Amino acid sequence: MRYNISMDFKLKEMTGVLLVPKIANVHFFEFPVGHETKEDKHPFCELVFVNDGTLQVRSEKFSGTLSKGGFILHGANEVHALACSKTVETSLIIIGFECQSETLSFFTEKPVYLSESEIKQLARIVKEGRNVFAPPYDVPVYDMIKKKEQVFGSEQTLRSLLETFLIGLVRKYALSQASEEAEEVDFKIGEIVEYVDDNFTEKMTLDELAFLFHTNRSTLCKEFRIATGKTVVGYIIDKKVEVAKRLLAGKKSITQIADELRFESVPYFCKFFKKYAGVTPAAYRREIQ
Repeated sequence: MRYNISMDFKLKEMTGVLLVPKIANVHFFEFPVGHETKEDKHPFCELVFVNDGTLQVRSEKFSGTLSKGGFILHGANEVHALACSKTVETSLIIIGFECQSETLSFFTEKPVYLSESEIKQLARIVKEGRNVFAPPYDVPVYDMIKKKEQVFGSEQTLRSLLETFLIGLVRKYALSQASEEAEEVDFKIGEIVEYVDDNFTEKMTLDELAFLFHTNRSTLCKEFRIATGKTVVGYIIDKKVEVAKRLLAGKKSITQIADELRFESVPYFCKFFKKYAGVTPAAYRREIQ
């Protein structure tokens, strides 16, 4: 039996949420020990990935150390500078590109560490970049020249690979964290601070606190700093020093105080106190008597 049916299919326009219309460069740098860059900024985003070694990053939104596998973005016109390890050579992937998506701002404020599959994606981007741009690939240049003869579709492939890579990162890191934080709003930070006050001499971890109060590490750290002005670790350290000073003003021996604060040994307590109070427990006791 034959059916004579006319089917009028409708094409749907596909929208783009994260587009990379322009790419400035695709570099693989092998920097010598101690290499540093001057402060710089440019009107496009810059992807930085540590392939090997360590890197000290200084920017308007993040300052800290990235080790092997670390990834961070500098936003357009964001002042930044890099300093490589002073003990081992550092290799980096740096890609400059234009993108107006606000979702990428997540990666300008905190680094993430890429999985093996994500690193393989990044390697494909670098390989495709060699089909688009002419060498040198390991020398900083402000105007990387395109090859006159390119592999068919290389520019489109490079752009697509970079867009897909970035969309994957946003889905995995930025949006998932936002979702987690939106779900974890039923705990009271005051309860956590009170718990830490009551148990600061006991060994506790961020994962344990997050589990006990039904939240996640990032939300816990953020809300704790807002409430106390300190990190959880910094708060516990200050609490131990405060209580130690109060006990040193009394008649208990240094050995008894170290034991009460659950330090492993008296020497460890003395080292801890001197580091954070500036003097040894014995010297502090003499000062206040």
